[in-house]
Amino acid sequence: MSPEQTARADATAHSTFTIPSSDLAFAEHVRSINAGHPHATPADLERRLRKLFPRVVVRERSLSGEVASWYVYRDGSWRPRSGGPWWLESGQPRLVVSDEGWILEASRTAADLLGMSDIDGPPHHFTDFVVPGGLDDATRLFEVVRRGNELEATLLLCPISGDMIAVEVHVAADGDQLVAFFRLADDVDIPAESARSTMRPSINAVPATDVAFRAYAERALARMPEPTPTGLELRLRRLYPHAAVSVDEQVWNVHRDHNTYSQDGGEWWLTSDVARVRYDGQGLILEANDHAASMFGRDLVGHHWQEFVTPGSTEQVAVMLEILAAAGAAESRFRMPRVDGSLLEFDSYTEVAGDEFKTAFRPVTR
Repeated sequence: MSPEQTARADATAHSTFTIPSSDLAFAEHVRSINAGHPHATPADLERRLRKLFPRVVVRERSLSGEVASWYVYRDGSWRPRSGGPWWLESGQPRLVVSDEGWILEASRTAADLLGMSDIDGPPHHFTDFVVPGGLDDATRLFEVVRRGNELEATLLLCPISGDMIAVEVHVAADGDQLVAFFRLADDVDIPAESARSTMRPSINAVPATDVAFRAYAERALARMPEPTPTGLELRLRRLYPHAAVSVDEQVWNVHRDHNTYSQDGGEWWLTSDVARVRYDGQGLILEANDHAASMFGRDLVGHHWQEFVTPGSTEQVAVMLEILAAAGAAESRFRMPRVDGSLLEFDSYTEVAGDEFKTAFRPVTR
């Protein structure tokens, strides 16, 4: 039997998952085609679907301990949901603010993003997070919303750490309170206060061993039409929350972490008791050991990394996968919300073999 005939014979023994799962019409279309062509291969199905869905990709994956599965990506890859209000999606960082501006409630993710280490501690006022020089405008904007005007905008915030972040925000009045949802925003630049040189700075990335961080910083810099250190910091903090940029003439020193976040340990990923995960180039997790399930506190196999990252960072996963694939191997540091919304910061070491990635993880200790 030829390889093509073998593939057709095995084609009936599989499960099919359509992505996005929310598109019920697409799922029904795929089921109908599958039913009419029980011996089709993944390549056959992809060719057929592209008559209506030109970007569709069909991938056969074998998850640990399960029969083969076909993942049918309507848009070519996993993408965040669209077509509805993003703030209604589960897991978005959320704040409840009094009509005087005091923060009454904060979800775990919102508290961590803003650096509120103890939600039940001394109360914070919304002006605690206003960027320098923005107090008057922020106060006027608060009054506009307090009078019943719904706000959807991209804003700059200054967490307790002082590391400025850009967010998309939705705020609306709810009785005598305001409810705010926010998520990290993409590609936000800060206008420079003085004339800028047309020359591109060179980057000195720290730590030098993190080739993924350096590549991410170089990509971010290349996309900025008018580079500024603050603008580069904002882009980097979508994946590296403690990134900082200092300028030394034409050299920009790009630090991944504050000095207080350093962690030694040599080639820690070679030890047997670390979390390990195997996944493909779409971010689909194929295998995870018990240490990984315990560390992240959730089922991983059969899900995509994009489902778990900080809201507003999903598109950056594909960028990082491209960087890791090009590097072949890289050690880096990221963060991700736990099930309860608190942010887990961790070191990672990734090796790439073909179209699969294997990553070891360990939590960051401070």
